[in-house]
This record gives sequence, structure tokens and C-alpha cells, in this order.
Amino acid sequence: MVVSGQDVTQSDVARAAGVSRSLVSLALNGSPKVAEATRHRIAETAASLGYRVNATAASLARQRSSIIGLVLPNLRNAFLEQIAHTLGEATSARGLALFVTVGSDRPEMLHRAIESLLGVRVTGLILVSPWLPDEDITAIGEEAPVCLIGRRSPGGRVDSVRVDEDAAARLLIGHLAELGTHSIGYVGPHVVNDTSPFERETSLRRAALAAGLPVDARECGEDAGPAVREMLQAHPEPLGLVIHSDTLAIDAVPVLRETPRRPGAEVALVSYDNTYLARRGEFSLTSIDQPEDVLGTTAVRLLCERAGGDAVPPEEPRDVVLEPALVIRDSSRLATMREAAPHR
Repeated sequence: MVVSGQDVTQSDVARAAGVSRSLVSLALNGSPKVAEATRHRIAETAASLGYRVNATAASLARQRSSIIGLVLPNLRNAFLEQIAHTLGEATSARGLALFVTVGSDRPEMLHRAIESLLGVRVTGLILVSPWLPDEDITAIGEEAPVCLIGRRSPGGRVDSVRVDEDAAARLLIGHLAELGTHSIGYVGPHVVNDTSPFERETSLRRAALAAGLPVDARECGEDAGPAVREMLQAHPEPLGLVIHSDTLAIDAVPVLRETPRRPGAEVALVSYDNTYLARRGEFSLTSIDQPEDVLGTTAVRLLCERAGGDAVPPEEPRDVVLEPALVIRDSSRLATMREAAPHR
């Protein structure tokens, strides 16, 4: 079968160039928002594949439905489950339907998830902590209204709602400093620039530096247990152990039970999200509370305002920052670390 240039899609060009389809669309339409080097690479890729504009497809892509698309990074995090539930209720209250898909920390999979939603001409997209460069997110915002949860807006037509990571880090570090910790151990997922894990770790380092506490940061996979075990072996001193999320923090609980070091004394365990996992008695995790109900309803409101309707869409991106709260539980409040000697 002979393949013509008309059969080559922007998605094909995007996969070959290693970028989002939205960025391809901007580049091929001559948008000044695309960096010159990126535009040149995309144009060369399109030419090599024999791409030609499909006017009919472009016309269809401009139509919109009553669907809001939600892209989650994974389904393994209790906080994401709570966010999805809140967004479902908020969209339903506005007479909209919520379509949920899952991306990942692999850009090509995330691009496909977003393309699948753009393909049904969604009213807009809500992306939760997306692992994409700012340039790609800005380009997606040119095709459909976008609101980010858990990550600051990169500009353009992209809004965001998030908890103040700097304030959250100050709350955690302040609490651990009061306990008398000598150092901070941080365990989280793989960190790359422009992602929520990167911002969280950066904020934590900044707060620890201000408090005069050294930070040892280690990456983990889906199970944080091995990284926690290594951290405990490397730090016999009173340690403030900060885990990226409640879901990962529960992996630390059985590891801590293997050691004679007293929870809340020689090791203080804290995490983020304050999900139902943190509240369970067998874990009782001190955790940063992120108000998922406010995050969800605000994201839907921003997205609907960006989509227009009866009102004129805002010209500038909105970045709504919420104040976090620290909920202290048994994992960090049994005894002060000043009373504890290092385990040897």
C-alpha cells in the first residue's frame, strides 16, 4: 500500500520528533511561541515523513464537547484517587462529564493519553502533576483550555492550582527542627526539571538549609522500603525522615519496625497529602494536608472560565496557591529527639 502525505498525521510527526502533537501543531502553524530550534526540528521531521495539512481534520478539531479530560500520572496514589473523586463531583455539578486517563513518567505515554482526550474534542484538560516540559504544556493550552493541579503555570493559556510547596516545606522542617533532628532524609520518585517532585525536593532543601539541617535525598521506585532502609543505615543520628507521599510513606512503616530506633524519637517520619492512609491507626502518619476538595473545585472553575461560554476568557494565566496545613500524628510526636541518643 502506498502511503501519501495526507495519511501522515501530526501525531506521527510528534512521535518521530519526540514532542507533543500540540507542539507540532503550533510549530507547523508558525506560532512565535515555539523555540526556533524546536520549530526547525519539527519542520524537518514533517518534511521527511511527507506530512500535508488535512483541512477537514483541522476544522473538526476546533469543535468542543461537554467533556472535561483528566490526566493522572498513575493510579497508585491515594491522593490522586481523592482528587479524581472531587473532580467528578465538581464537573457533574456543572452538567459536564469527566473522562479519566492515565499518563506516566514516560513522555510518549503521556502524549498519547492527552491526544486521546483532545481527539474527542474536550472542553478542556486537567493535568495532575504532569511529567512534561513547560513548552509542551503551553502548546497543549493553545489547543484546549488547560488547568494544572500540583504544578505552577508555565504561562500562555494554562492556569494552575496548587499548594504552596515552600510553605509546606517550612512547616515540615520547622516541626522536625523542634524535635531536635540532626539531619533530614528525603525519599521520593525520580526527579526531573519542571515536575512536581522536583519542586517539592527543591523547596525541602531550601527550608532545611535555612534551618541549618543537612539533607540526604534518595530516589525510590514504587516501593520506598529499600531506599528507607539505606537511609536509616547511613544516618544513625536523630533523623527527620520525609517521604514524598503517604502512599510511599506506608512502605517506611514496616522498615522502621525492623529497627530498635524509636519512632518519633530517634526517627521522625513525615509525609505529604494527608490521605485516609495517614489517618489509619496502624500508620498514624504526620502529613501535609492538601485540601483536595478546594483543589478540585478550583481547577474546574478555572477551566470553565478559560473555556469561555458566556464570559470572555481571561487573557493572563492564573496561578492559585493554597496554604498547606501540617497534621501531626504518632509517627513524629512520641518523644523529642533531644532525649534520644544515636543508635549504634
